[in-house]
Amino acid sequence: MWLAVTLLVVLGQAAPANPYLDQARARYEALDFSETLALLQLAEQVPSNTRAQRLDILELKARCELAEGRRAEAEASYTRMLTLDPRAEPPGDLSPKILEAFQAVKARLFPADYLALKQLPSAEGLVRVEVVDPWRRVEAVVLRWRGPRETDWRQLRAVPEEGLCVFQLPGDGPGPVRWYVEARGPEGSGLARLGAPDAPHVWNRGGVVAESLLAPVPPPEAEPATSPGLRRRLGWVSLGVAVAAGLGGTWLQVRSGESHDAAVREAWAGDSRRHSERARTQAGWATGLFIGGGAAALGGGYLLIW
Repeated sequence: MWLAVTLLVVLGQAAPANPYLDQARARYEALDFSETLALLQLAEQVPSNTRAQRLDILELKARCELAEGRRAEAEASYTRMLTLDPRAEPPGDLSPKILEAFQAVKARLFPADYLALKQLPSAEGLVRVEVVDPWRRVEAVVLRWRGPRETDWRQLRAVPEEGLCVFQLPGDGPGPVRWYVEARGPEGSGLARLGAPDAPHVWNRGGVVAESLLAPVPPPEAEPATSPGLRRRLGWVSLGVAVAAGLGGTWLQVRSGESHDAAVREAWAGDSRRHSERARTQAGWATGLFIGGGAAALGGGYLLIW
């Protein structure tokens, strides 16, 4: 089990952070906007991108598009950025031209008083709330609840972290728990609600039966469909495939960077296009290998600990 977990961790660390994004930042500092955009196109295809990296790519892409006079494309990049994270903001020390374009897109997407609370799927007894707060008006989120025989509402308070709040409903005692959520501003004023005192959400605590009580007991002569030995062999095979895919993807990622560098150095436009196409193809294959390797690693780890 521990070996499977270790392999999963190693595979996760083997994937490069995003060399194209680092190169793009360097080219942007050199005011080479067209080259920055070409690198960002490759950076977007890296499968290991975090949410923060995706936001950085889109924000830098919009800056370059504005610098080249491509306002419509820059607004499309800002739209994608704000769709990914409505609270996203460009650095405050950018030029007024860039900040104005960003604010124009934001104002078009979200009215000045826009605020939304969305309940997300969660485990039994948990309430996960997404706080969509593009204008950063929310200071705290409060969950109010009461038991079946109670008349007064009790209160749980949380501060959103990256637009998310998680509450644990009380699990002791029989009967349903009624609850609703309220977003509050700096002075404690109510800004938005999920549910309401007269129309609360209801959680029927104690209504879940343990899985072990529900599982049928096989007859004594029944044999498992898959033997432990076969599962272990399949698990090791899957982990081997995952390691090979991770190494192959890393190699292709490096080759893609070399092809891109060759395209930059070429004096002839035809040769430069050929190298650029090769870089995109290699990056695409690397993406596929990383995704397939991750799936094989997860499947292999599951088979080994099952």
